[in-house]
Amino acid sequence: MSVLTEERLIQFLKETVDIERDCLERIVSEGTRPVPADILARYRSLIQSIYAERDHEPTLQEECWEWIWEIKEGMNLIQLYGRLAWLNLQLLELL
Repeated sequence: MSVLTEERLIQFLKETVDIERDCLERIVSEGTRPVPADILARYRSLIQSIYAERDHEPTLQEECWEWIWEIKEGMNLIQLYGRLAWLNLQLLELL
């Protein structure tokens, strides 16, 4: 049973979509280049915020989430967008 509030989940979804939008704007011209520092910092912050909820949300403790907690250095925008898309779907399922 989810103990994350709907408000918190929606906040995470909004942050995810905001970062996705910024990635999409750059993918055509910069897709295979490393993620710009500002976008990567926002992604790190989002992941840290979600990770902090692990003790309160059993779903976040499942093995399928382990890879998302590891932020790969040198990730490109396409890879980051893929991670965000997966994250978006998982958060929607928690609603």
